[in-house]
Amino acid sequence: MGEITIIARMGVKPANLESVRALATEGCKVAADEPGTLAYDWHYSAENESVVLIEAYADSAAHLSHMQANGHGELMGSLMALIDSLEFFVLGEPTAEHAEALASVPGAQFYSELASK
Repeated sequence: MGEITIIARMGVKPANLESVRALATEGCKVAADEPGTLAYDWHYSAENESVVLIEAYADSAAHLSHMQANGHGELMGSLMALIDSLEFFVLGEPTAEHAEALASVPGAQFYSELASK
């Protein structure tokens, strides 16, 4: 089991953009100090109608720790209330426990590594 990358694309209504930006800023501050977090970056489309979150973790344990951190559930609940669509991709091979936790995300799609450097 190795590195896990999460890519989430979320549709955002213009009226909710500033609230989503505030949550993204808060999430970045927390994730920056979490062991095993390799990347945690938010990107906004030019028209501000969607955001893409890219998260990378050293392994399943690091991402599970992130998911179980204080305040994560509340932050995700607030975010889910502000978006109007979600595409959620899990890249890598999560452990069974990790895959089960990720499967609770609506529409989660899992992709194993096909080729590498």
